[in-house]
Amino acid sequence: MFKTGYIINPRLDMVWFLGLPFVAVLAALGAQAWLPFVAVASINLWITIPHHYATWVRTYGMPEDWSRFKEQLVLGPIIIVAAAAAGMVWAPITLLIIVMAWDHQHSIMQQHGFSRIYDFKAGTGMSNTGRFDLTLHWILYSFMFLNAPMFRNLWIRELYKLEIPLSVQFVDILLLASRAVLAVFIPIYIWHLWKTLRNGESLNPIKYAFIGASYFLWYFAAWHTNSILLFAIAHRLMHGLQYIVMVYFFLQRKSDLGTFQPGFWSKVSGQGRLKWFLIGGGAYALVVQLLINRPLDEFGFGVVNFISYQAVPEFGLVGMDYISGYELFAQTMISAYALVHYYVDSFIWKVRDAKVQVGL
Repeated sequence: MFKTGYIINPRLDMVWFLGLPFVAVLAALGAQAWLPFVAVASINLWITIPHHYATWVRTYGMPEDWSRFKEQLVLGPIIIVAAAAAGMVWAPITLLIIVMAWDHQHSIMQQHGFSRIYDFKAGTGMSNTGRFDLTLHWILYSFMFLNAPMFRNLWIRELYKLEIPLSVQFVDILLLASRAVLAVFIPIYIWHLWKTLRNGESLNPIKYAFIGASYFLWYFAAWHTNSILLFAIAHRLMHGLQYIVMVYFFLQRKSDLGTFQPGFWSKVSGQGRLKWFLIGGGAYALVVQLLINRPLDEFGFGVVNFISYQAVPEFGLVGMDYISGYELFAQTMISAYALVHYYVDSFIWKVRDAKVQVGL
């Protein structure tokens, strides 16, 4: 009935993929209790930037990937950076919507990818299990985005700001529909698990523990804070550290094979090189911090202003104050910087890709 498989090994999976979400929640609660919001923004930056560095090592620092994806790695970032810069000046609200949507999709796909690796390693599930898992991820995450007060207040403010008609009755119906979809799909998903067993296939319990831990973090953080930055601390600790761990062990496995062309990647990965990988990530974060070590308001060129969100009496929302506006602006800046990372990850990590499977 059950077969276990691990992304790395039982001990490290317990630390990074099963235990980390709970530690991240405690870290976010600590930040909420003891730190000013400026410090929280800096912590978000220092958590986020090193896992971007891992992406650059995985692509630009690896001759194999550079030769495979050269056009995408050159043209894509140029277009994305130009579009983001224009968006910050002329359409900041639209940029925020795009950034948040892509960030959520990116997060869902990372956790789904790890789920697929768990089935891949254990030899569990059926041919359509991936589609059921991905649907579960989208429904669970969408339910949180629509229902958690922190996210609900954001998208209500956004639509109100864009003068899109929005009534309390419509929102109530939308929330009720999301609950109905969740209530209908959960039994369907359980039926798929039952059918898997009936067909003589096995389930990997580690995968379901991993999914449960991930959504515990997202749901707990979304329902227990009204700060997007504090939610981001918990989320990025889990997302960023899991990504860094995955990239490092991916590179280490390729290094151990000894059949891949050396490059920058081989200087910071492999036996005895973990410290150089970590030093590189820290140095990269320091450089980024120094480059943007100016007040956030300067990056808006006097044009970007989230404080202009007015009260929405129908939903009991007061006008946005300076701190709330600062938090949104900081989150947009940090996430917009990640757009190239989202883009690159969309094509370099395909579990069905035989070249990727070698490193897994």
